[in-house]
Amino acid sequence: MVRFLHTADWQIGMKAAHAGEKAKVVRQKRFDAASRIVELAEEKDVDFVILAGDTFEDHNVGDVAVKRTVDILNQLGSTPVYVLPGNHDPMVPGGIWDRDSWKRIDQHVTLLREQQEYRHSDDVALYACPLAQKQSSLDPTARIPRREDGDNRIRIGVAHGSLNILPDRVNFPITADRPEQSGLDYLALGDWHSHLTSGRAVYPGTMEPTSFSEKDSGNVLIVEIEEAHAEPQIEVCPVNSLTWVGITPEISTVDDVEMLDRTIRDLGPLASVLLKISPDLSGCTDSRALQRLETLREEVRESAFFLEWIDPVHQPVISGGADRIPDGILYEVDEALATILDGRIPEGPGHQFADQDPEVVLAARLLLHRLAGGRSA
Repeated sequence: MVRFLHTADWQIGMKAAHAGEKAKVVRQKRFDAASRIVELAEEKDVDFVILAGDTFEDHNVGDVAVKRTVDILNQLGSTPVYVLPGNHDPMVPGGIWDRDSWKRIDQHVTLLREQQEYRHSDDVALYACPLAQKQSSLDPTARIPRREDGDNRIRIGVAHGSLNILPDRVNFPITADRPEQSGLDYLALGDWHSHLTSGRAVYPGTMEPTSFSEKDSGNVLIVEIEEAHAEPQIEVCPVNSLTWVGITPEISTVDDVEMLDRTIRDLGPLASVLLKISPDLSGCTDSRALQRLETLREEVRESAFFLEWIDPVHQPVISGGADRIPDGILYEVDEALATILDGRIPEGPGHQFADQDPEVVLAARLLLHRLAGGRSA
């Protein structure tokens, strides 16, 4: 029986520019997650650790980040660690693996430099598929040999690439039935940042989420295999400290805003949450709902670790009725903006704005209606 920890896509050194002023903290959290992985490996008493590619974001990562990573891996002491070069940190001359800062790594860490079998023990063999470039249309697992008759060892493939069942994935494509073709008991994969199991081919996902599009990331896997041909038993273990949540609510009424408010509150404390909210206001004609939404935005901005609020592509329809702007200067401005949006040039001073981007004009008209609504309230 073998028990090991499977992780991948640490992306140490990622810029995290999309997190704005929080980028430095986001980068720090990746080191925190790596330290928790070390603690988990010791707690679960694993036989070894597999890091299946993209330990580093690229070959330009600073030496300080490399040294911190080395220090964390060195804490595992006597527990073997197998590190695979991925497409972000491929095995190339003069790359990150040739740095003096990496060479401080202890002997219990094996860099899987070659496409070959690595013998962990008499009963366990690893088949490494290191990458030597950033992009390729070739299957990196194609050279894993088939299981020979009488080979009763536990066989584990270690690769970085895209299972051909994934959407829009063409870089380093991997046939989904590689475990069956090569007689692998488990194929430890990296590259896909969300946890995914396809038979014996498994992605753990990145240990700290990197974007709002990832689903079920922030985990590592504890894998137990009783013997050759036995079904792997997989325990999913969260190690992340930040949560990334994207919400695209449809807002037409004040009740819709209150529902969004409840959805956000259900997330719990927001101090460790990165939020991306993209409201759809295409059916909204209620200025009160828009005002309440603006208030909610400011409330969330105060409490969330990070907030990205996307102004809607489809702006709300502005109509007459109860929200009509009273006669006067604001009414005249509104009429001029409406004329421009209708593709005509208004009379009077408003004609000088006829060449403005329609989205800018629409945003200005929306703001005008908000101001007028607040004034009449």
